[in-house]
Amino acid sequence: MDRKHEQREEVDDRERARQMRVSRKWFLASLGGVAAALVGLQRLFAGGSGSSPIGGRAAQRLKAGGLFPVRTVDDVPGETLEQWVIEVDGMVETPLRIDHAAWSALPRFEETVDFPCVEGWTVQDVPWGGVRPMEVISRAGPRPAATHAIFHAYDGSYVDCLPLEQLQEPHSILADTLDGERLSPDHGGPVRLVVPSQLAYKSVKFVRRIELTDRMIEGYWEERGYPADAPVTVRGGTGSSVGS
Repeated sequence: MDRKHEQREEVDDRERARQMRVSRKWFLASLGGVAAALVGLQRLFAGGSGSSPIGGRAAQRLKAGGLFPVRTVDDVPGETLEQWVIEVDGMVETPLRIDHAAWSALPRFEETVDFPCVEGWTVQDVPWGGVRPMEVISRAGPRPAATHAIFHAYDGSYVDCLPLEQLQEPHSILADTLDGERLSPDHGGPVRLVVPSQLAYKSVKFVRRIELTDRMIEGYWEERGYPADAPVTVRGGTGSSVGS
């Protein structure tokens, strides 16, 4: 191979590398544009701020009326509610393992409230049943410095963090039923968090662990550029205790 040929190959290699850098830069810029478009759509249709993933399986029709789309990014558990255990730890006095017997002994709560997604759709008047989040957390004895709770999903990859004040809101619920029936895995069963004052990506599915901390941490989608605070207006929420 002569020197001129080697030089041409070196130039070609540098040009390919430059094109790859340009392509990557264009790709990242495109992602930013898509995220901005999602934020705009969310603000237009849902009245809040933020964005979340698009995709999922077919929607499920509720008995109460309307369609409930399915959005899941992590593994779906195969355990039933009877097999499910929720751990409460972190900045607490008494770490807990809440099995089915302990869960069944907690005071029950039912809630009918809208469920808004950043994609622009909202499922209205969704009837959830379950337990108030602070009913669980308070039994572990949060330390005075604890200000936030990190909710860990089944496979450990999906997490999100919320201030304790939001979990004390009257419409927040750890749900194990939907529309009067046991919560299906597609919709986050056996147990999922529902915080109607926040967009749906804050309502963690398959809650396996609640970790108390003294600061906000970035969750799964926050690490991908979405805001930690994704507020919406709670419309027409009704809730009631149903025994203990």
